[in-house]
Amino acid sequence: MVGIFDVAFPIVSLIAFSLLTIPVLRGIRKTGYKTALTLVWFAIAFSVAFAAVANLALQYYALPSPQPFLSISLSDSSLSWLSSVFMIDGISVYMAIMFTTVCAVVMIYSLFYVDPSKRPSERYYAIMLMLTAAVIGAVFSGDLLTLFIFWEAAAAGSSFLMLYKKNRSSLNATLKYIVMIVIASAFIVFGLSLVYGITGTLNFWAVKEALTVLADKTLLILAFIFIAAGYAIEAAIVPFHFWLPDAYGAAPSSTAAFLSAVIDQGSYYVLIRVLIFILVPTAVLDWTLMLAVMAAFTMIVGNLFALIQKNVKILIGYICVADVGYNLVAITSLTSDGLRANLYFFLIGGITTALAFMAVGIINHYGFKTLKDFSGIGRKMPLASLALLMAALSFAGMPPFGGFIAKYMVFTSAIEANLAWLAVIGVLMSVVQVAYLFRLVNYMYGKKPKDEVRIKEPIKLLIPVFILAGTIIILGLFPQIVLNLIEPVIRQLPFIP
Repeated sequence: MVGIFDVAFPIVSLIAFSLLTIPVLRGIRKTGYKTALTLVWFAIAFSVAFAAVANLALQYYALPSPQPFLSISLSDSSLSWLSSVFMIDGISVYMAIMFTTVCAVVMIYSLFYVDPSKRPSERYYAIMLMLTAAVIGAVFSGDLLTLFIFWEAAAAGSSFLMLYKKNRSSLNATLKYIVMIVIASAFIVFGLSLVYGITGTLNFWAVKEALTVLADKTLLILAFIFIAAGYAIEAAIVPFHFWLPDAYGAAPSSTAAFLSAVIDQGSYYVLIRVLIFILVPTAVLDWTLMLAVMAAFTMIVGNLFALIQKNVKILIGYICVADVGYNLVAITSLTSDGLRANLYFFLIGGITTALAFMAVGIINHYGFKTLKDFSGIGRKMPLASLALLMAALSFAGMPPFGGFIAKYMVFTSAIEANLAWLAVIGVLMSVVQVAYLFRLVNYMYGKKPKDEVRIKEPIKLLIPVFILAGTIIILGLFPQIVLNLIEPVIRQLPFIP
């Protein structure tokens, strides 16, 4: 039997390790084995968290007929809106496994990128653990209020990671991000207040059932507009995307990798949870056309702005914006294939953007930031360049990388849902994406460097980089590894054709 302890333990354990990280790392700093002991500390933290998530998944799927499982139920009718605090289902289990695994790899990179022997690195690591706990809490949330609290904690806490460099560009980017988050939160809270006023509850399934029989949908449409606008800001959907390239460009590469792999992907999860699980278009509110238009504009703007970028890190930031559009295409299709594509794209997109930021971070460390600086970098830094090349090929949708399978699934799901025009736009924008990515590759390998001096690359930083690089190849060759985890999600949504 799955209990509250099983659901809360992954979250509580990461919070506990986060709070202990600052005094523990300060103690480790006084020893002669700083790096080794720091690695051991975080290996223990993520091993405990992963074991807790795995135990929860095994217990859930051991049930005779796994259904959405509400782990807390308050019988007091006056508190009926709190009837579900935590919930386990196929999608929450999948996302928790994904976040825990990817965060662990990005943390290894961060330990070598942000020197643990210097202050305030221990605060940086503690915040990363806290944000991981908040994101896992969000995916196990069973009502809109709990989801909002955990998710806004993760989104707002990200600003501390962006500000780590403490320079003018990071300060400006962080302030812009905070302003956008505050506006988004205000929109979401207002929308949630309308939903509660209409239904008398914020429980996911209770809200869906109440909205299904709702006669007058005027207030619901207004609530949906505010909630959608709020989460669109946080997900960097056009026209609310301007904060993302600036924030990722100014933040440390370890921060950009973490946020692109976790916070970005988490924002798509929130959209799926609200749009597909609650505001079911066939029964509650038809939002598909609006989201399809937003998907088209997001793909177009993200790729066209990436086409004119000269700073490689900001270029990858605009690729993240374009990826938002590809994810929205899959959500809009509202079919089982579309949901499979979306959840698969979650993982591949997160891994590939993290890989790209991590590889660029190594190259940026030696002063190479623009396309012109990257001239001949393939000869000077062959390993980091190879990792970036693999990320670029995955972004471009080249086999045998995971990006090929992800885009193929996204576009075919759109065609099957009679959204061929959206698939055509996606394919055309993918051609544009290939153009600017191959321009980057041409600078790296086709142009001569200013000098032929070979740079000694940091092997420790390259280890997590090539773990992710190997993963996108393995998942490209054997996508069924992930699709088998996704299948239970599809079976729990009988209203998805």
